[in-house]
Amino acid sequence: MKRFTLGRLLLAVLLAALFSGFGLVIYRVGNYFDHLDAYSGHIVRQDESAARDGLKDLQYFHEQNQKLDKVWLSWVAENYIFEDPACQRAAYHNLTKNYKKTIDEELQDKDGFCASFLRGNARWRQAQAIFANALTLPENSDVQKAEKEKQFKLADDMAATFARDDFEAALKANPSHAPSSWNYDLLSNSETRAKALMPKPGKIKVRVGVPGGGFRNPGPRGDDDKGEGKKSKDIDTNDPGPGQPGGKPRKVG
Repeated sequence: MKRFTLGRLLLAVLLAALFSGFGLVIYRVGNYFDHLDAYSGHIVRQDESAARDGLKDLQYFHEQNQKLDKVWLSWVAENYIFEDPACQRAAYHNLTKNYKKTIDEELQDKDGFCASFLRGNARWRQAQAIFANALTLPENSDVQKAEKEKQFKLADDMAATFARDDFEAALKANPSHAPSSWNYDLLSNSETRAKALMPKPGKIKVRVGVPGGGFRNPGPRGDDDKGEGKKSKDIDTNDPGPGQPGGKPRKVG
């Protein structure tokens, strides 16, 4: 029978520490992608409040990873695990209609599918805003008419060049991405581009009043008789996330 030596004890402790550290890394990586999925859901649903908190949660993981700079290991996660934080911030800026920040700060001179697609969206929305504003300009004099036409042309040029080029770059980076293909085709055609620049009437989100006779089919009631809860199914927002004061990493899903 082999004797239990100090060397074997140290080896066992070292192996236990390595396995524990590896398990912690796997857990943190999984937790990061769960929060990334939740953040993507907030962006798709256009939930600004939840997206703002979700972005803070993602920033927490990047800040924690920066602590590995002391041992020159932060590059591993930044290059091979984490998604581009600039694109995450740009997605939030696009949601809040801060398109200038997306173009001039977050994604300036950046390449790749994510950056090209988000920047293309920001430039397209800017072109639409310029066109919509031009529609409100007066045209009582030749000078005013000329300025109005100048703004129309500026919007069309922005859509036909900068935005279109970004969608083309996104499509080259990801040929199977349908939205990039759709947007590129739309902006490449002068007729479809002109129609898309024209503001659309907003949809009625809330109908005020109750039809005669009251509600026909009352909705389900919750435990407190105040109706069914509608909180996010992606994440329990009652608990503060890692990016919030007093929060900590949590498992999503």
